[in-house]
Amino acid sequence: MSVENVMAQIARFLESETAEVLCIRGNWGTGKTYSWDGALKEAVTNKRIGRDKYAYVSLFGVNSLADLKQEIIHQTIDVDQVGKSFDFQDVESYVKGAFPGILKLGGLAGKFLGENYTSAGVAVMYMLVRNRIICIDDLERKGKDLRSADVLGLVSQLREDRNCKVVILLNDERLDGEDRAMFGGYLEKVVDINLRFSPTAMDCADIALKVFDGTNEIKQLVRERTTKLGIDNVRVIRKLYSFVQQIQPLLTHYKPGVFLSVAHTIVLMGWCHLQPEIAPSKDFIVRRKGSLTDYMSKEKGELTPQELEWIKLIADYGYSHTDEFDVTLLKGIEDGYFTKEIIDKHATELNQRVEAGLAADELSNAWREFHDSFDDDLNGKLKRFESCITKSAKFYSLSDVISVVNLFRDLDRRRDGDALLDVYLEARRGKRGVYNFSDVELFGRRLDDDIKEKLLALEEQEKPSTPVEELFLMLADDGHNRDITERLAALPVEEYVRVLKHHKGHEFKVLRSALTQYNRLANPDIYNIEIMQKTNNALQQIAEENLVNKVRVSRWGIAERLAKIPPEEPQPTGATESPTS
Repeated sequence: MSVENVMAQIARFLESETAEVLCIRGNWGTGKTYSWDGALKEAVTNKRIGRDKYAYVSLFGVNSLADLKQEIIHQTIDVDQVGKSFDFQDVESYVKGAFPGILKLGGLAGKFLGENYTSAGVAVMYMLVRNRIICIDDLERKGKDLRSADVLGLVSQLREDRNCKVVILLNDERLDGEDRAMFGGYLEKVVDINLRFSPTAMDCADIALKVFDGTNEIKQLVRERTTKLGIDNVRVIRKLYSFVQQIQPLLTHYKPGVFLSVAHTIVLMGWCHLQPEIAPSKDFIVRRKGSLTDYMSKEKGELTPQELEWIKLIADYGYSHTDEFDVTLLKGIEDGYFTKEIIDKHATELNQRVEAGLAADELSNAWREFHDSFDDDLNGKLKRFESCITKSAKFYSLSDVISVVNLFRDLDRRRDGDALLDVYLEARRGKRGVYNFSDVELFGRRLDDDIKEKLLALEEQEKPSTPVEELFLMLADDGHNRDITERLAALPVEEYVRVLKHHKGHEFKVLRSALTQYNRLANPDIYNIEIMQKTNNALQQIAEENLVNKVRVSRWGIAERLAKIPPEEPQPTGATESPTS
């Protein structure tokens, strides 16, 4: 039943003069008690309530009917005190209001009953429990010695003999097996109105967030995220809101998208932490460092049905993968607090990604505005492109910028377009691959010859002057890097000899692996062959030094590989250079 329908039934129940029993069943944390309290306060405010006394009793840990009766006595108040703080300065008038004449009766009981005063006093006071609204909450959490049948028996007596209106709030699915069957057997005999309280996730978010005075922005964000995950526990939603609200001040100096991304993660991670019996396990989320959807496609056969459901839920939520920042946020949730130093360590990188995304969107919008009309505001549209490049050049690829430059050239704005290219190249100076135009050609974009020459010239100017020893060692991991192989092929044989004799141990093994890697290559290029030739010549010189080195050199296999290169294969200059040249 919807929240609106349940609230309407509660309002009717409270206003009616008839003694009756209302039962509201629903899952833990869905807001049953909160909704009941809200309806009660509204009925009191509007003076649409059928009794003038009220008692709220939680059965959590209550083990006997005597304890229950005592709780009803202790918790009874005038209905006009509902929602108000207890006033310790006016205890006597409070008791008089709840139980007229009780002080006098209590005094007589103490005078005649002595040490049995307490139990006798409870019995006497319970005789006065009449014409009340009584809320009995947490039936499923009662003590083990108190049976549901006994509670329902007392409820029936309160209605029939004491003219009371009683509401029972519980999660019946959490009753023990035997007790649940007993409850079900007596339910229809005792209860007049039996309601299932099953609010939607959105309803639960509304109930949970009403109590906070925070900004509507954060409330709306948490509402959207918890609803997306289907979280219907009011207490959990409030804790998730508190987590998000706690971290928000730590992210104010970053782009708004950083906070949105962090809140997105906190709601998911917090749910996994707070409701492990329902949510995906924390371990499942954390150990998926790559894309969750990729994991699903690659290892679908190894996943349990539960994990497949989790992956679908997570994918629908929009959570793609877990990174170090996500793990850090989970640690903060587990600890109950977030530290600025740790957040800043990871948020800076996320901020860069957010800025890159915003820059990409801005450029995309500039293109869309240019193509989506035939108006003549050319200057305005070109200024959008200029703004993108000048503000966010570091976030764009060379291919992105070349497309803009080509547009300016096509519109006879060559000078302006070339100026944007210069702005981009200056902003990206020192970044690896900044002058690499292979992607431009790969995607079929036009690359004018003068721009290509400019890029090649800049690339040549900024080639690092890597020491010779490092070049040899770099060859092991990057044996097909043209910059490395071309420079090594140009070195004299003497450098090969010097480097080979200088290194020992681990570095010697790396060096040997680098120089022999082309033995397994079917079609070595001219630079690979040149390196093999000079390595072989250097090894021959080293072999002539002594018998031990001759044996060592014989196992490198380079001479044997060179012998298999057909004569028609291009031979680089210096390939036949003698060891003594």
